[in-house]
Amino acid sequence: MRLNSLAARLIATAAIWIMLALALGGVVLSAAFRNAALDNFDATLKTDMDGLVVAAQPDPQTGITLEDRVLNARFSRVYSGLYYQIEPAQAGQPGALASRSLFGARITPKITSRQGAFSWGEASGPDKQHLRVLQQRIEFPDATTAAPGDMLAFRITVAGDLAAVDEQVADFNSTLIWAFVLLGAGLGTAIFLQVRIGWLPLRGVATALARIRDVTAQSLEGDFPTEIWPL
Repeated sequence: MRLNSLAARLIATAAIWIMLALALGGVVLSAAFRNAALDNFDATLKTDMDGLVVAAQPDPQTGITLEDRVLNARFSRVYSGLYYQIEPAQAGQPGALASRSLFGARITPKITSRQGAFSWGEASGPDKQHLRVLQQRIEFPDATTAAPGDMLAFRITVAGDLAAVDEQVADFNSTLIWAFVLLGAGLGTAIFLQVRIGWLPLRGVATALARIRDVTAQSLEGDFPTEIWPL
């Protein structure tokens, strides 16, 4: 097939559009999957946050205490990828707590968005992990004073390692690439065959013209499609 032929131009144009469409579709699908995986991860963090809020109780000596029996067991495993820390909202107020999984480290989150009572952000983990961070403020009546309106405020931070999300996205992208490669190859083959089969009548015209040049025929002879009959 010559490069200046109509068939080659049609096949090349179709191949370019197929590659562009598959590339754009792959980017959109990959982004949609990552957003869905991240939403699911955020929902899990909210569940862990709810467990911490339920477990938190005011304490006259320490300011706040936790009932560990309702907490996620991953909070107890060192560098497990799931962490919490509780800090007093006011300086000098007692009540700082942290999960055993932090192993003495501290999370310094960078807040990027707020949704109602929740603040979302990112942070670096104790084992160089990329963490997704959720924060919430809670308040308890201050049992150390007689004033009924005095409150103790705490900031609860829950953080989870995004490595699981990244791994899911990487697996999805790998599957998506292979699927689109096979789809592109199939579409390219189908277009090639369609163009070659669709061009057969014109090749028949070329053969009929050759017979006229060789004086073996006086006119175009053959069974041609209606589009070619005006010739």
